[in-house]
Amino acid sequence: MKLRSFTGKTLPDAMRQVREALGPDAVILSTQPAETGTGVRLTAALEDTPLEDFDLADGGGALQSVDDITDALAYHRFPTGLLDRLLGAAANLASSDPVLALAGALDSEFAFAPLPAAKPPRPLMLVGPPGAGKSATVAKLCAHARLKGGTPQLITMDSEKAGGLAQAASFAQALGLDLEQAADSQDLAARVDKDASSRLIVIDTAGVNPFNDKDMRRLAQAAEASGAGLVVVLPAGGDAMESAEMAIAFAAIGADRLIGTRFDIARRLGGILSATQAGNLALMAVSTSPTIGDVLLPINPVSLARLLLPGISEPTEDYLVRETG
Repeated sequence: MKLRSFTGKTLPDAMRQVREALGPDAVILSTQPAETGTGVRLTAALEDTPLEDFDLADGGGALQSVDDITDALAYHRFPTGLLDRLLGAAANLASSDPVLALAGALDSEFAFAPLPAAKPPRPLMLVGPPGAGKSATVAKLCAHARLKGGTPQLITMDSEKAGGLAQAASFAQALGLDLEQAADSQDLAARVDKDASSRLIVIDTAGVNPFNDKDMRRLAQAAEASGAGLVVVLPAGGDAMESAEMAIAFAAIGADRLIGTRFDIARRLGGILSATQAGNLALMAVSTSPTIGDVLLPINPVSLARLLLPGISEPTEDYLVRETG
């Protein structure tokens, strides 16, 4: 069953869109007021398999599950294309539990990565736009390594931002680490522990404009010189298209993972997840506080589904760690 949502000024207008897009065999699953307050939104399906093939012994619980997921994804401002793919995947699972149905759909659309071990194979370089929370995230990665019994190496290239070096020094002191400062790619290469696999090496960078070719070339050169893997740090709550374009720009220079910040204050997560999907990035962790004592939280399809669906409590360390096992 392939699901899509349609919004029209009137019910006939929405119905016309359904027929034009899906044809006369489309089935209307739900009709709801549009979020704008005017108009109507329809969820319609085009059946690849007969509806009776789905397990609806619970009285239509699978369809109700899809309705719940539709509402949640619309609330979070998922772009239409991504929303439709997730709804289609959730419907094909035919589960009456919306959490499990959405988790399965998320698993089919997104990649997930674990937090780094105390002794990863290569350094990690955190990149992102100004104000994304990179320095605090760097400190949290180091704190995670400390909790795992490691002694991470902390290097900063963020000397341009007012107070950036002082903030990094404060974080390093709180963690009992020495802070090393690298002025450029050559300096960074000299400072990276040659036996990189012996401990976690985390490199903080200055916030950059991802659409500035000069800034991005400088980041790519630093990553190549240090042999680091690039991890994008982006705040949740941003516009979906803007966030996606940023992620694509960072992915173009080799970024393959993403850490989301500001999950404590963001109410709509469509932007950060659009970025993850558009950049083909693996979601590594989320941050719910700028305080380094509040650790990064690992995340998986089930815990992410619970964050997206209504009626779930705020994300906490105990909650997400329990969900990720």
